[in-house]
Amino acid sequence: MPRRSSESTPVSRPRETNEPRARQRAAIRPVLWRVHFLGGLLAAPILFAMAITGILYAWNPQLEHMLHRQALSATAEGPARPLSEQISSARETRPELRLSSVTPAAPATPAGEETTAVTLVPETAEQNRFEKPKDAVTVYVDPASAEVTGSITESNRPDEWLRNLHSNFRIGKFAEPISELAASWLLVSIVTGLVLWWPRHNRTLARNFLFRKPGRPRWRSLHGLVGVAAAAGLVLLIVTGLTWTTYAGSWVDVARSQFDSDSPEVSTVLHPTTDSGEAGRSLVDESGTAGVTTAGADRVATAAREAGLNGVVVLEPPDSPGHAWKAEEDDSRWPVNPTALAVNGDTGEIVDRVEWAEYPPLAKATSLGIDFHQAQLFGLATQLLLTALAVALLVLIIAGYRVWLLRRPSGSLGAPPRLGSVVRNAPLPILFGFAPLMVLLPLLGITLLGYLAAERAVRAIRTSGK
Repeated sequence: MPRRSSESTPVSRPRETNEPRARQRAAIRPVLWRVHFLGGLLAAPILFAMAITGILYAWNPQLEHMLHRQALSATAEGPARPLSEQISSARETRPELRLSSVTPAAPATPAGEETTAVTLVPETAEQNRFEKPKDAVTVYVDPASAEVTGSITESNRPDEWLRNLHSNFRIGKFAEPISELAASWLLVSIVTGLVLWWPRHNRTLARNFLFRKPGRPRWRSLHGLVGVAAAAGLVLLIVTGLTWTTYAGSWVDVARSQFDSDSPEVSTVLHPTTDSGEAGRSLVDESGTAGVTTAGADRVATAAREAGLNGVVVLEPPDSPGHAWKAEEDDSRWPVNPTALAVNGDTGEIVDRVEWAEYPPLAKATSLGIDFHQAQLFGLATQLLLTALAVALLVLIIAGYRVWLLRRPSGSLGAPPRLGSVVRNAPLPILFGFAPLMVLLPLLGITLLGYLAAERAVRAIRTSGK
């Protein structure tokens, strides 16, 4: 008997210790449920459109090649003509523009696959590596014949068109906070959805879905199945997108400045012993207009290849006398190893070099995150992954709306209890958890506080009318 008594003691204690936890979960659930519902109500329509435009943007390289096949395809056979000759052919088509950058066709590229891209911009345009200036034009040249195959105005390029469609629905930059707001609420909806799902449905997801009865249980199980399976990928996609938004992204800038984590840049200033007059002459071509000498471009391209830049290399000419060319490898393969060089166009001497290893950790994370979000990192594998995540988001939204419609009583919104009342009774830990999230995601905080104020106002009006 004593033995049975000692064995039975541990059975009753967990029940006693679990009761406070059960009460705490019961107090938290209404808050999480309301916030989860509110996030879907506010963000789902916007997110549905962003998922579709995101799929299109992920496959932009293939779309661009379909639309501009003639300009992007080389047909002539034989060795490549000097790069300077290719640049001259491109500039003859738009002599009023100045040279901004050159992306030579890879030396090993067979005929019919790749052309040299020569980007020309207005004389007054400023250099910006992240955004091409207005009226910029990229002229494509067959490397073997040095003949122009076509041109694309940068503002009409599928990449630029789809990026604006995805970020601001082509309304204008003032509309970009709309997508930031939707992404912020999606992040909250994922976190609250996981917490709501876990205590009650932590069994085999696929089994739960397959053996559910048709109707609302099946749709709710599908919503949970897809949500849990895609949660990690969607969170990564959201975070990498928020890092370059207007408001949430400003915290990344603050962190990078505080921890001295800006991306290093090569110094293009030539050594003081360099003949400044000779360097200045390298900015004037045979026609006397601002540009680049034939010898300078060829020397820079050769120096870049000899220095080990064997991928896609972008060459930028100096914008003033006494400065060097910049050669940067646009490397998104594994392992990622972008390298930037400063090359003296008169001598081919490398005057500065920046390797990927020199980037601070935060700068690396930001750079990789942006490339991942734009489906540029690792090529086809990332395109397929992002497409799968976007499709999962579409299924989540459809299933969520279906669950709501099947649950909603006729003539009622079918919403959870009012948020104001449950917030007043919510445990302090959950309130403290939301506070920093509202600071890091300002648009989330503003809309949540605005909703609470509107809810309180509506309740006051209804009370006064009785």
